[in-house]
Amino acid sequence: MKTKIAIYIYFAFCLLPLASCSDFLDKMPDDQKTMDMVWKSRKETEAYLYNVYAKLPNEHAIWNAVPWIGASDEMDIVWERYMTASINVGNWSPANVLYDPWSDYYQAIRSSFVFENNVDKCFELTDALKKQYKAEVKFLRGYYYWRLLQQYGPFVLIEEETKFDEDWNKFPRTPYETCVAYICRMMDEAKDSGALPLTWKVDQKWLGKADQMACLAVKSQVLLMAASPQWNGNQDYISFKNHDGTPLANTTYDENKWRDAADAAKAVITAAESAPKGHSIKLYMNNENGDPTFNPYKSVRDLHLVKWNSEVLWATTKGDIDGLEKHVTPRPGGWNGVGPTQRIVDAFYMANGKTIDDPTSGYQEVGFASVAHPKWENDNIDEIQSGNSWGHRIGEWNMYANREARFYASILYNGRPLPQVSKEDRDMYSSSKNKNGWGRTELYATGLSGSGASDHTNTGYLLLKFINPNSNPYRNQFSAWRQHTYIRLAEIYLNYIESLNEYDPGNSDIEKYWNMLRNRAGLPSIFSTYPTIKGDKDKQREYIVRERQVELCFESDRYFTTRRRLLSDKIDTKRPEARRMYGDAGPIYGMNIMAGADFNSTDFYTRTPFETRVFTKKMYLFPISQNEMDRNRSMVQNPGW
Repeated sequence: MKTKIAIYIYFAFCLLPLASCSDFLDKMPDDQKTMDMVWKSRKETEAYLYNVYAKLPNEHAIWNAVPWIGASDEMDIVWERYMTASINVGNWSPANVLYDPWSDYYQAIRSSFVFENNVDKCFELTDALKKQYKAEVKFLRGYYYWRLLQQYGPFVLIEEETKFDEDWNKFPRTPYETCVAYICRMMDEAKDSGALPLTWKVDQKWLGKADQMACLAVKSQVLLMAASPQWNGNQDYISFKNHDGTPLANTTYDENKWRDAADAAKAVITAAESAPKGHSIKLYMNNENGDPTFNPYKSVRDLHLVKWNSEVLWATTKGDIDGLEKHVTPRPGGWNGVGPTQRIVDAFYMANGKTIDDPTSGYQEVGFASVAHPKWENDNIDEIQSGNSWGHRIGEWNMYANREARFYASILYNGRPLPQVSKEDRDMYSSSKNKNGWGRTELYATGLSGSGASDHTNTGYLLLKFINPNSNPYRNQFSAWRQHTYIRLAEIYLNYIESLNEYDPGNSDIEKYWNMLRNRAGLPSIFSTYPTIKGDKDKQREYIVRERQVELCFESDRYFTTRRRLLSDKIDTKRPEARRMYGDAGPIYGMNIMAGADFNSTDFYTRTPFETRVFTKKMYLFPISQNEMDRNRSMVQNPGW
């Protein structure tokens, strides 16, 4: 019993930043003895492995744990105490990094080496399990380095187990391309080890662990970023060098990087398409999972609700979906403060596949709909949760009329009946004048979830994506647990067509895989809708980035896409300020939340800036914290910080 207590104390302390763990071990003369005990027991050895997994980020905790959604142009988090509020107005520095997993990731990386170097000592494990676990920690090591690369750029590459009292001043930052190569090597070695299956979905006790599909998918993400303008010919990084003059970024454009990215994405697709029977890896479709007929709304909604479905390439068993549902649900019962911006609302297509700024799309900015959406086939309250009927109802604002399925699966707008509440409790979400059993969301100023509430969305919208319609936050009843998906197949299709477009814009695979995404969303081919863009690299790129913005909205992709494509410091001059589609600086718009006394108050439906955001070029990368800079004098700070 004392042995177990000592081991657990060791683990608990090592979850603190590295310096704290070092201080603790300095006071433990028998620390090696304690560590030796770990490898004598399968239970404790596997506990150490799970400790390596423990640093994986929980991106469902978007209100306070991970900033990628709230710090992008698609979302606002209303609470100023959460980190994205300061990031969006430029109130941060190396002394106040706000979200800083640097030391956590390095602690996990070091633990991966410790595990790999010691797991053979555990005689309670079979040779096959030892081999599998070594492959897993190689994957995790590469993945943590990948997260460092995304956030901070070139990192300090450590390729072996280090001592706790190591002289960190001998470890300068490593050039970007070397970092990329190392991550890819870890993914390849893990995949090619022969110890990991194609997917763990056939053996559910291992769900959440690394497998071959995860290795391939992460490599696709890494090489896509390496090929993108931020890291492929970016002259802004020409002076980004170590103290000895070693360049940390290659500022010469290389088209072959796009080929590498396309090849990596195609490798994922090929593996998925050639998966043996019982290893289904494909886009999730509702009619292939129990429903008799195809329904694009249920397909795009449920791919985030059905556990470990065919589209999931890698996910974590960590998650706080109850907390997410509570934060995004209107009052009463919810905390009412996670608001999509007008920019993402505008990005969704019309039901006919056209953009809202296309004069032939049928989009109307004002007025109330006199006809329901073609897919709102049965005006019955029960259809809200089932999803058999979807779209707008008669009397809803025209801005939200006749939009595509992904819009209705992602955005809760003023006047829309709330999906995530029981039929019996719907009137709890309605003012006395609106109690008719529908539970329409009151986001106008005097509504139950309007600006007069203690917490309220700044944008006039609430997040709906990921939310189970069978939850009932009013009763603190939430849907069954489900995983948080890090990578799904749709992202790989987008990686592939984006990369192909940069060097072979006429490649037929662009249309093939783009059509698969559009078909699942219930939309016609982009090339039948806009035939003049076909083969035009610049025009196709614009629509590919938009497709990515819509398909992967609120999945942490938008933040990194606008940065790797160098869009965040740009101004969209093609459109008026209130309708810009990119650029992270300047006014960000929503509806006029300070107006409106009922659903028919037209002054609520006015594009209104809720925040003026700050973005400068230095913000393309996070700063390395001053504490880390002080510990390692050989490191240089990121440009501009």
